[in-house]
Amino acid sequence: MPKRIKNSRWSGYDPRYIYSLVVRRYFVEMKTKTEIAEELEISRFKAARLIDEAIKEEYVKFLFPKQQLLDEEIALNLCGKYGLHKAIVLSVSESWSNQEELNEKLGGITASYLNNNLAEGMKVGIAWGRVLSSTVSQLTSLPALDVVQLSGVHPGIEFSQGPIDLIHRLSTISQGKAHPMYVPMWVDDESLAQKLASDPAVVDTQQYYSQLDVVITGIGAWKTGSSSLCDIFPESWQKNLFEKDIAADVCITLVNSKGEILDSPMSRLGFGISTEQLRNTKTVIGVAGGEQKYEGIVASLKSGLLDVLITDFDTAVKLVNS
Repeated sequence: MPKRIKNSRWSGYDPRYIYSLVVRRYFVEMKTKTEIAEELEISRFKAARLIDEAIKEEYVKFLFPKQQLLDEEIALNLCGKYGLHKAIVLSVSESWSNQEELNEKLGGITASYLNNNLAEGMKVGIAWGRVLSSTVSQLTSLPALDVVQLSGVHPGIEFSQGPIDLIHRLSTISQGKAHPMYVPMWVDDESLAQKLASDPAVVDTQQYYSQLDVVITGIGAWKTGSSSLCDIFPESWQKNLFEKDIAADVCITLVNSKGEILDSPMSRLGFGISTEQLRNTKTVIGVAGGEQKYEGIVASLKSGLLDVLITDFDTAVKLVNS
């Protein structure tokens, strides 16, 4: 609650009454902040602050009676344009001020989708990243699942957002079984890569790649620098990929702006689910939104790798009208 208004005829009033008063004056009577300030005998800045606080404390709530129909319509249009099985769109009635807040909201609707669509006994692979970390943190219960790590690990990816942490957290929530892979995302020597690939623990996890019911992945956008893979790849790899017009990564599959799959040293030196195995997965769910991710989302949609897209309303509108 705000401090009681001082030096005005409203001094000593319960702040709840002041909240109710200012939102009625501002939203119903359409008075300006200056007019409200004069009535309360306070500064215009104080009046603006009271309105903001009243909204935050839910003394006023915004309803968009036709918005649900628009959300559903834009989702159907996304499916029609890009051949998706399903699109989930964060409503325009939701607001955020930065990418972190958007990731939190996307994580929430992704968690809800998973709660409603994952079934006992499914084999589920999860990638890594901020939006997936937010998703897992908002899950409360799931049926028993086999949870599969989709790539090796790299110290450049924060542990709480990395593949090992996420599969263990997801398997704990579902009380299912985790299938980890304690190897680097890639190594520098091809003979070492072949040797590690034959390790029984790696083989045990990778055998699930051809049996997955669901893959949950973020989408990296290379041209805006919004990709954890771009951040950790060696400079020589980055240079070569940018020359090939790389635009996105989906797990460890790399895609150019036309949606074409690019070759990279990961195919020889890396550990993770292949493009072919992704395509054979029953349902691949991509989660991403915001201006920084837009070009990466477009490229991933053109690639045909995704079956489900979870994104925000602004991005969805731009995708449909591009």
